[in-house]
Amino acid sequence: MTLTAACTSSSGSDNEKEKAATPPITAVPSKSATLDPTEQAKADALTAYKAYWTELPKAYAVTAIEGTDLKKYAAADALNKAMEEIANLKTNGRVMTGEPVASNSTVTGAELEKKTPNVSVSACLDVSNWKITDKKTGQPVPVASSPVSKYVITSLMERWEGSWMVLKYELHADQPC
Repeated sequence: MTLTAACTSSSGSDNEKEKAATPPITAVPSKSATLDPTEQAKADALTAYKAYWTELPKAYAVTAIEGTDLKKYAAADALNKAMEEIANLKTNGRVMTGEPVASNSTVTGAELEKKTPNVSVSACLDVSNWKITDKKTGQPVPVASSPVSKYVITSLMERWEGSWMVLKYELHADQPC
């Protein structure tokens, strides 16, 4: 992208003509343009991971995957588990309100040279504001409480046709964060 100086008419002062003759200012390249391919792949995977955690609560809130982009970011076990849980919520007349927050997402392993590149991601999942709610009344549904509402979650992601997908995840409720 090129930014140019303002144009002046030929009848302007010498100072104005000097400003108009100033060469164009070029935008600085984005930081991601300077990342090596390994770091770029990890950054792209983390971006997709964040998108997964944006789309998952949307599907749970309406008890449907349709109308969300969840299938763009989840496949295999992760997608199947979401579909099962959504069906269970729907059958019981419930939805999930609020949102979980996955923070401190970090790539903990990467096999990028494989035919199907993959990364392992670890994050801190905070579910304290994600509640099961009765769809008709809007009231929270009593559930057995967990000793912690913030715990470690590990996920496996693979790059399929250029897009990173969450394939499976494991909750570690015994590892608070």
